[in-house]
Amino acid sequence: MKPSIYIVNAGNDPKFASISNDGCYPALGVLALGTWIKKNIPEVDVVVRDGQVFPLVEILDEIQQLRPFVVGVSVLATSYENALAIAGAAKKIGAYTVFGNDQVAQLSGYILERREEVDFVVCSEYGEKPFELLIRCLLNGSPSLEEIPEIAYRQAGSIRGFDYVANRDSLSILKSPHYMAQSRKNALDIFPIVDRTLYPITHWHRYRENYLRRFAHLHTEGEVTGVTAINRARGCSRANENIKCKFCDMLLDISFSSASIFWQEVEQAHEEMGATIFYEVCDSLTSFPPYIRSLVEAKPESLGFEPKFFVYAQAIDIVRTPDLPKLLRELGVFRVNIGLESGSDPTLKHLKGQHDSVETNYAAVKMLRAEGIHVYGSFVLGSDVETQKTLRETTDWAKKLLDENLLVDLSVQPLAPLPHNLYGKRLKADGVVDALRLAADEPWPIDGLAKIYIDSYSGVSYEDTLQCSVEVLEYARHRGVTAGSGASSAEKYN
Repeated sequence: MKPSIYIVNAGNDPKFASISNDGCYPALGVLALGTWIKKNIPEVDVVVRDGQVFPLVEILDEIQQLRPFVVGVSVLATSYENALAIAGAAKKIGAYTVFGNDQVAQLSGYILERREEVDFVVCSEYGEKPFELLIRCLLNGSPSLEEIPEIAYRQAGSIRGFDYVANRDSLSILKSPHYMAQSRKNALDIFPIVDRTLYPITHWHRYRENYLRRFAHLHTEGEVTGVTAINRARGCSRANENIKCKFCDMLLDISFSSASIFWQEVEQAHEEMGATIFYEVCDSLTSFPPYIRSLVEAKPESLGFEPKFFVYAQAIDIVRTPDLPKLLRELGVFRVNIGLESGSDPTLKHLKGQHDSVETNYAAVKMLRAEGIHVYGSFVLGSDVETQKTLRETTDWAKKLLDENLLVDLSVQPLAPLPHNLYGKRLKADGVVDALRLAADEPWPIDGLAKIYIDSYSGVSYEDTLQCSVEVLEYARHRGVTAGSGASSAEKYN
């Protein structure tokens, strides 16, 4: 019997609130890992699950039944408790445990020091090859752990391997020793088209059910036969640390697939899962108009269906490139996620930069709607420059957008300090993080840190931001608009 590799997205812990998209689209990272391992290590069986749509109790039962050799878990600050439960179940049956994803990579040393149930952390932005090499090491001892870049592990009572803080800049695909990318242009072509059959068909049924329950009203023409995600472009025009949004803690390494591979993946997803809705999870697709144009020009005439895309966009890109909304529509984009962040210029400029403004955001939303593209807007409350006045301006502006039918869904929540954003770094420098970690027994107690940050550094209180969030959420729901909140406890909104 072949050894099995069990790869799972942990899914958010029950205590956290949800945004409108939760459970509507597949976790793509674990599918990509499973696809890579299936292709490159045929001597193992690969099982892939998504905790968004597959209950934790069933994951734990399946691990007990299958007794995998390695259990890999995709973990965020909002899914840490679920991830520990999975790791604990894996250790009980003698499996090796591997954590990965952005925030756990940033916190790898802390986790490995304190959690015996976690054996390894993959710290790479492009984790497929390091995960493959780790599995090979565990199967037959070659390569050695010391020879695998971008993993962290425990050995002889100390933490060894990749130091995220010291070596973060080496994670670019152009610097990776694994992929030898010569340029960003087609760098992602090395990653095979995702094998969506690695998820059970029941996963795909659940995504579609969740999606239609929330967004069927957006599709008055044409049947939604399947919903999926795709990731053939990465990064953002604000990747430079000097201009990055202050709440962002992602690497934002810019890289692309060729247009031909993009469309091959679209076709295969349609053939395998009947997908007609595609969530391209590029950090900011509108940062790259030439790439969008290349996709439009390469769109096959023989597709046999009209794919509809949901993408991340930035208002400043839309306004600076006036033909971009038309280009998006030609690609098949029907919905965008824009970080509107605030209805007050002082707050918005603090969060994103001096070239951003409420006027620009409003113009972008209007331009998109003029092309028939729906807008999902997100808002972040409680930054350093927030005041009662700016908070009220944001509340009123969000309502104005809803009254004018410019938003089809939204999210609003207090600012979230994260390990590598400006706010998280400030709390670490102040010694707040370590104290709260001990009290909460978590590597990054995001809710508690948000409260401390806002109460300490903002001109409003954490409670003020919650009240504002609730007011906007209730107004949106009263108007029949899907709305939610992320990275904070659900009980705060009751």
